[in-house]
Amino acid sequence: MTPEKYPVLMRLLHWLMAFTILGIIASGWYMASLSKEVSYKYDIYPWHKSFGILILLLVTTRILVRLFSKVPELPKDLPNHEKILARLTHYSLYALMILVPLSGITMSDAGGHDLFLFGIPLPELMEDNKELAGTLHTIHSYIPYAFLAVIALHIVGALKHRFMDKPENDVLGRML
Repeated sequence: MTPEKYPVLMRLLHWLMAFTILGIIASGWYMASLSKEVSYKYDIYPWHKSFGILILLLVTTRILVRLFSKVPELPKDLPNHEKILARLTHYSLYALMILVPLSGITMSDAGGHDLFLFGIPLPELMEDNKELAGTLHTIHSYIPYAFLAVIALHIVGALKHRFMDKPENDVLGRML
């Protein structure tokens, strides 16, 4: 029995966001590792911020699409603890897809740094607050590690169901 697939738009958003999120985490770590003397270091920041804002827009779209789409249920044969873990993992992924870019956006805004979406200036929404910006910087620096841990759990779970379970439990096949 072939598992029911997710709607095409949900699959496209899933994979677009997966690659964008991994790329932005890598670019964030790369730009943060550069010394201040590297001439192009601050040329990366506007791109990083633009992709962060894009992720926030995409996750909003993804949530709306999910709310109004028929999505396949978890396989009936999955043990309850795996169903619970799958749901917790998905809720965590959605929360982190919102929290990571939101912490970066508010950090920049509170720090008095301009925000652009691929060259389009965005309005300043907060007054400058260096203390808040510092706290948000710490949060924005650490939560990508938690995000990667949850992503790894998500991938390991999908691969486990693909290669170690019965074919009807292949949740990865539903998203391919």
